[in-house]
Amino acid sequence: MARVHIDHVALCVWDLEQAVADWSDILRVLSPEHVSGLTRGRGTGDGVTMEWATFQNPDPQGVSIQVWAPASPGSWVHKVLAKRGEFVHHICFASDDFAQTMSECRKAGLPIVLDEDSGPEEEPWMRWNFITMQKAHGTLIELGRRYLTVGDKWYPHPGNAENSELLAAMASLVK
Repeated sequence: MARVHIDHVALCVWDLEQAVADWSDILRVLSPEHVSGLTRGRGTGDGVTMEWATFQNPDPQGVSIQVWAPASPGSWVHKVLAKRGEFVHHICFASDDFAQTMSECRKAGLPIVLDEDSGPEEEPWMRWNFITMQKAHGTLIELGRRYLTVGDKWYPHPGNAENSELLAAMASLVK
């Protein structure tokens, strides 16, 4: 059975740097441990170049806060922002067995957005898909592969089902 947890809430914003500054102000008061674990990234997924900053929860199964913005002009994201303004884009659930989780969602008849799972070109190990906004009452539900953050980078989690060989190799180094 796959282990799944709520990983992050993602906000789509116009100005990434302003959002980082504003959320830093908020989190310094409400949850200071989030501010010390800021991970930034940039990538292209589903035809859109985006950049993001994630305030990582130090608890590996705690909820992080991500802000992201389109990094190239004229994308569908700009049209959505112009129509809706800044908004909660998705709530991400991370799984240690992404394939099994997707299979269970499809078997349960949950409305999945993409026929084929997607991910950023720069991190081919990362996979994601979504449950529709209609089913989740206005917010996408992202289903993603569990990851680790080290410094400013995301890495495949060695405990994921697809990484059993990596986990075994790491365990042998500890002995």
